[in-house]
Amino acid sequence: MKILHLNSNFLFTKIYENQINSMSPDFEHIVYNPLRKNVDNHTNINVLKPVNLNKIDSILSLKRLFKSYKYLKNNINLNQINITHAHTLTNDGLLALRLYKRNKIPYILTIRNTDINFSLKYKKHLKNQFLNVIMSAKNVIFPNYSYKHKLLEAFKNNSKLEKKLSEALVIPNGIDKLWINNPYQKEKTINQKNVKILFIGRIYSNKNLHTLLEALNNIENCELTVVGNIIDTNYFDELNKKYNFNYIGEKTKEELIDIMKHHHIFAMPSFNETFGLVYIEALSQNLPVLYTKNEGIYNYFEDKKYGVAVQPNDVKNVNDGLEFIIHNYQTLQNNLKDKSFLYDFDWNNIGRVYEKLYLGEYNG
Repeated sequence: MKILHLNSNFLFTKIYENQINSMSPDFEHIVYNPLRKNVDNHTNINVLKPVNLNKIDSILSLKRLFKSYKYLKNNINLNQINITHAHTLTNDGLLALRLYKRNKIPYILTIRNTDINFSLKYKKHLKNQFLNVIMSAKNVIFPNYSYKHKLLEAFKNNSKLEKKLSEALVIPNGIDKLWINNPYQKEKTINQKNVKILFIGRIYSNKNLHTLLEALNNIENCELTVVGNIIDTNYFDELNKKYNFNYIGEKTKEELIDIMKHHHIFAMPSFNETFGLVYIEALSQNLPVLYTKNEGIYNYFEDKKYGVAVQPNDVKNVNDGLEFIIHNYQTLQNNLKDKSFLYDFDWNNIGRVYEKLYLGEYNG
């Protein structure tokens, strides 16, 4: 079976490669990832990566659509494609719809963060076309439970869409085998006179480190360690001047496991989060998590079972969430003894789901 992946982000994250590698070798994959400038390709997967985009294409989605369709028509035999997977609604989805209408290739659609929190807000002139993309998809996938609700809010009182999305699937991203094979087995204890909190993420405003630091100002005896790549230097410098925290740079997965052993809580109240693998990685190491309501892992677990969901723009709510974790630490540790939930985030299991979806055999 030959699958065409329309994926404008394939070369910028390992997630999609992990998904493909988790599947049977009986499936043949072609990835289309158009670029604005050349990017090194360190994968054995067949990736078409033409440098055929410019800055205006991110605004003029239809111009980009025509350009991409022409490229695919000229560079692959579309008659050999059994199914297309559009990995976002916006550009990938519009292209999948064109392939469906012109070449009769059915498609699966994944709806992600940029679709919900950017495109539906700022590309309202394409709203009817986005709706057509969703309604024409063979299957619709969300990486979290919140985005289905947000999509329905964007298309209020649309009964046909409600019916379509009632059959939509929520499929998480997987975590690396390293985390599944090396869960932390010892129960952690906390000393309320020395609470060690960990933040791991790219450092820019969306990850909301500033609100976390402001909340920590109101809690005594807390120490924050920050790990991650600085995306916005001005943002980081301002935080460094105003707050006290320990920044230790970027770390490998192996180093993160060791760092987590010496911390009590993982906290990252991002504003927008498609999924957030790092929350699951932290749970594997017995760190209760502070995360965001209606984003990422929200509703994957019962609230307050493994951590607390908070409103990201509410300093008091973040403060209260941290206080809850600190004062209920042993209960949360007891809940984390059973780590069978990790297998829901095992790429091998997720790969089986995608295989059945592509073959049209998935029954829920």
